[in-house]
Amino acid sequence: MKIFLLGGTGFVGQHLSKGFLKAGYEVTLLVRSNKSLLRVPPGANAVLGDPLKGGDWQKVAKDADIIINLVGETIFHRWTEEYKKLLWDSRIESTRRAVECLSPGKVLFNASAVGYYGDRGEEELDEGSSPGEGFVVKLCLAWEEEALKGLSKGAKVFVTRFGIVLGKGGGMLKTILPIFKLGLGGKLGSGKQWFPWVHVDDILEAMLFLLEKGAESGVYNFVSPNPIKNAEFTKILAKVLKRPAIFPVPRFALKLVYGELADVIMASAKVIPRKLLNLGYQFKYPDFETALRDSL
Repeated sequence: MKIFLLGGTGFVGQHLSKGFLKAGYEVTLLVRSNKSLLRVPPGANAVLGDPLKGGDWQKVAKDADIIINLVGETIFHRWTEEYKKLLWDSRIESTRRAVECLSPGKVLFNASAVGYYGDRGEEELDEGSSPGEGFVVKLCLAWEEEALKGLSKGAKVFVTRFGIVLGKGGGMLKTILPIFKLGLGGKLGSGKQWFPWVHVDDILEAMLFLLEKGAESGVYNFVSPNPIKNAEFTKILAKVLKRPAIFPVPRFALKLVYGELADVIMASAKVIPRKLLNLGYQFKYPDFETALRDSL
């Protein structure tokens, strides 16, 4: 079975590449430059091209059995109107290009995010819950709509709403660990907001599970079945690192640094992977502390 990966040189993409290779798949990564070739795992193939534009790379993608699209500029950057356009185009255009490569019998895994649900307080959320409000919500709606157009081409489409990803060597931890190691970490605001997360191993294992199960197309929450609140996350991280975490970050401070993005960072989303659980998927890392210790 052949897999073609867009966004395969990033943190999640590299992990998936290695995992699918180990599982016996033939893996090809789309890379934007010769420099990116250095991040292609041993045993994987690579083709040069721009995921936001059509090109010769699409001929290779059309030959694959499974296309995985992870392309998207990070949201953790101060949002100007120019950067919002970059956030939008990187997701929408790459998804359009991926869908162009589909045909009957092919499979598309297209990333999305739990940002779809917005700020929902204590409400328990699953794949059947309505979308929230705000720019990220609109972005996720448009992103998923583009991916699901693959159904009209006779392909199977899995839209995977990721929580915050934990794992060795990347993700959110890479950004916050230096702060916590200095003993300068702390909860965000009240700390009462729900924090949906997933270990990178479970992203790989859940994809393999859906393929092996012959699961139906649709949206799947790729999050742990045990979301935690921000204050608990902070407490566990401080315990594991053996550092104090006594400096809470007030909302106004986040607003000063991140502007509009602060509302997303402070959002509460108690997201449950209802469909994966109903299919019988057993998470490798359902517990936050265990996932965190492995990630460190």
